[in-house]
Amino acid sequence: MSRNPEKNAQVRESRKKQILDATLSVYIRSGYHGTDMDIVAKEAGLAKGLVYYYYKTKQDLFTELFIQMFKYGYIFSEALINNLNGLNPVEQLMAYAYGMFMENRENPRMMQFFIRAPFDAYAIFTAENRKEVADKSDMNRSALTGIIQKGIAEGFIPESNPSMAANSFWSVFVANVFVYSRLIDGTQKSAKSSKESFNEVVCFCFQGLGIERDVWNACLEKVLADRK
Repeated sequence: MSRNPEKNAQVRESRKKQILDATLSVYIRSGYHGTDMDIVAKEAGLAKGLVYYYYKTKQDLFTELFIQMFKYGYIFSEALINNLNGLNPVEQLMAYAYGMFMENRENPRMMQFFIRAPFDAYAIFTAENRKEVADKSDMNRSALTGIIQKGIAEGFIPESNPSMAANSFWSVFVANVFVYSRLIDGTQKSAKSSKESFNEVVCFCFQGLGIERDVWNACLEKVLADRK
């Protein structure tokens, strides 16, 4: 008996989700140029022809993957920003970084994706929409720039170039999360508590902004207390 249109749509969305999930896993391991449709099909447990039924080319497949991941990242970043009311700029930086840290513990593939994405977007998207894609892939650094700019204006953060300071903060944060999480193999083995691990990850981020340890440490205690 043939399926009705609603059931067909459900099957289609389920298959696409299965393919995109497999593509994300392969992409994290191998990057765009190291991924081909054979590997994606094997990862998804599907025939290669079925993958090609839904995505005619590798570029089509990755375009949809990137768009979905950018949307997911944007929604997550916006949710963090919207939860910063009532905090001073240093506390906002701490809360934003803590939110990203905890999300990485639950969903390490998001951080793995956003580490790779800026280097591969040029090969996936056309010149016409590349700037828009670059802006979307830069959402976290852009959010940090706004917080740091406010912190400088209000005297919480020493004078500096907000954009370059945010770039430094984000780069150090990602590098330290990479080491902490063992993002290459995804094991995230650690005998330390979340607080101890997070403290180590962000220590140099805040020092790089010229913020004293006792100041950002007090902000950490407040953020942790607010999120219990």
